[in-house]
Amino acid sequence: MRKLALLIALGAIGMAACKKDYYEDSGLQRGVYDMSGYDWLKTNPMYFDSLVTIIRLAGLENVVKDSTITFFAPTDLAIKEAMDIVHEWRYNEFKDTLKLEEVPAEVWRKYLSRYIFKEKYLLKDIPRLAPSLPDLFPGMNMESWEGYILNLGVLYSDYNGTKDVGPRTVVICDIGSLDNPFYEVNRVATSDLQPRNCVIHVLNSDHSFGFSRFGFLNTVKEYIP
Repeated sequence: MRKLALLIALGAIGMAACKKDYYEDSGLQRGVYDMSGYDWLKTNPMYFDSLVTIIRLAGLENVVKDSTITFFAPTDLAIKEAMDIVHEWRYNEFKDTLKLEEVPAEVWRKYLSRYIFKEKYLLKDIPRLAPSLPDLFPGMNMESWEGYILNLGVLYSDYNGTKDVGPRTVVICDIGSLDNPFYEVNRVATSDLQPRNCVIHVLNSDHSFGFSRFGFLNTVKEYIP
């Protein structure tokens, strides 16, 4: 139900689409906002309160506020899951839990910068990805803010028996992680949100922070014995 609440809320803050538009999850958005991307996230603390905090801790506040970027925004659920895994490890080691502020800034920056890409990419600007036809529809490999390579693509779907005319979904794939194969796609729940300086695509609630369920934990272990 938390996912449903997120989709309803994010859909409500977007402007309505015309009747001919198809919808995937929260639907196509026409949301244009007269504020920075960072300020837009701050206006939705139910879903992005922790995200705003780690953006600040990572030293990326000015990037999300002023730079021309595309931001695949993970929700607080993804951050909570990542921290829960850390806390389970520390519990088993008879150690105290960690606050967000106690995770080194370098760790937050390493993982959060993977979600940020230079320039703006709306759904219409991202090529098709078809896992069954990778030679024809490979999506596009992109270098994120600090050089991590991911694949962006759009999945097509059928509608009423007609091929490829149904909802289209923006996805992002980690092509560099051993425990997250190329076509383990991370779906966008709400796409094409447009604050002044950026495009925001909100990732689905089942996304693993950093594109790897245990990668964040392993990095935390390197910094905090």
